[in-house]
Amino acid sequence: MWPPVMTGAHSPCSAQASQKQSPAPVPLCMSARTLWLATLGVMAMLALHATVAFAARPQFVSIAVTPNVFQAAGGPFVVTARVRNARTCRADAEQLIPRRLVNCVSGHITLRGYAPANATATTTTRWLDLEAYSGRHSGYSRAVRIEVLPREPVPAAVNGIDTCTPGPECDYGTTAQSFQNWGNAAPLPLGDCTFAAAADWEQMVLGVHANPALIGYEYAKAGGGDKGLAQGALWSYWRSPGIAGVHLTGLHSYDTTAADVQNGVRDYGAMIAELSFGSNWGFGPYTMGATRHYVVVGGFTPEGPLVVTWGETIQMTWEQWNAEAVSMWGIGTS
Repeated sequence: MWPPVMTGAHSPCSAQASQKQSPAPVPLCMSARTLWLATLGVMAMLALHATVAFAARPQFVSIAVTPNVFQAAGGPFVVTARVRNARTCRADAEQLIPRRLVNCVSGHITLRGYAPANATATTTTRWLDLEAYSGRHSGYSRAVRIEVLPREPVPAAVNGIDTCTPGPECDYGTTAQSFQNWGNAAPLPLGDCTFAAAADWEQMVLGVHANPALIGYEYAKAGGGDKGLAQGALWSYWRSPGIAGVHLTGLHSYDTTAADVQNGVRDYGAMIAELSFGSNWGFGPYTMGATRHYVVVGGFTPEGPLVVTWGETIQMTWEQWNAEAVSMWGIGTS
């Protein structure tokens, strides 16, 4: 309701007021009404703003965890999210991220956490979500799963070479012959396994039967000792001056999948491979300590690769091979 307008001789707005006084009261009366309208407008706007602010709840637009699946050792991850109508945010992450408030007025959140190692035989699963606060209200993101895979089972030892009919998954290659042990007594590899593998490869592919004393001499000349020889030193010495009169001219790295084993054996006749063992891991019929070892892959059966080392042919399982094979090479020589 508008305020009453004053009338009469003494009214500032009276028609009987003198001409000297009339110009000033008119804007005063209009200003009062304008001010009243403006006040009502401001009050309405404030009420509307308060209503909107009261109703606006924090809302998450997106959330992602990278990565969210880990190997058994666990590792770091990053959480990124977008949120609306929030002042502060924090993670509820089962102690994977410190539970503290962070400023998220910008609408963007980046948090870092760490997934602990999994020492069990099954996958561990943890859940992470974010909480947002606007002062009056709170909002929650969807939960994101973080998984840490179990440790690989220790490969078991096996006895004997698998019997199979030659075909796509069976090729004995040149493994059915006698080999020198080059001073290595299974299952305790000496440091010269690199040169022993080179000598075995030369016998299997080229028919070269090296003198064990010569292999030991050349191994020492290359810088080898009881703690082994660096891989680069093996390739370098094999190129020049050569091992047992044979010179390396080509070195082709392969993956270690079953298909690569099969194709590599058929393409090169035999492959040199590097294996890495954990404590008490099975290698053919042997149980190994934590060490690395070089062998020659000369064939394969449905059971797994056939490798030559320590003067014998060993049947590995594909489980052993997948857990232990680190690298594999095709060799070219002259």
